[in-house]
Amino acid sequence: MFFIKKRREMAQGTVVLNEIAAPLIAKKTKPGQFVILRANETGERIPLTIADADPEKGTITIIYMIVGKSTALFADLAEGDAFLDVIGPLGRPTPIEKVGTVACVGGGTGVAVLYPITRAFKKAGNRVISIIGARNKDLLILEDEMKAVSDDV
Repeated sequence: MFFIKKRREMAQGTVVLNEIAAPLIAKKTKPGQFVILRANETGERIPLTIADADPEKGTITIIYMIVGKSTALFADLAEGDAFLDVIGPLGRPTPIEKVGTVACVGGGTGVAVLYPITRAFKKAGNRVISIIGARNKDLLILEDEMKAVSDDV
């Protein structure tokens, strides 16, 4: 079982952030990778990008928009509840290197995908210009986090 340590509603309650206890995944994940989650025995498996990982705390963060039956089931889980399955990290990590100036562009829940990649490019010594957007201001997520890892947003 993978317990939810933190749950936060974002973007008018249509987007949810879950910080999940997954120490082995947190130690191995790299920017651009994802996990597959399942809430319970009857739930379907949903792939979601790892928006953040804290190897020290042993947690990963996922962010998803409530759009169907499975994400609605995820949204019903509270802090202290658990996902039955969290499998990962999966996928090829995004290649990160020092190249000079990097432009990072994302919108909506795609900013959750962009955040760890942007942070890694900044940590590699690049100048980072980020462009983030959403259908409206209330749906914009991770604005402060992106400002913290970008030279310009």
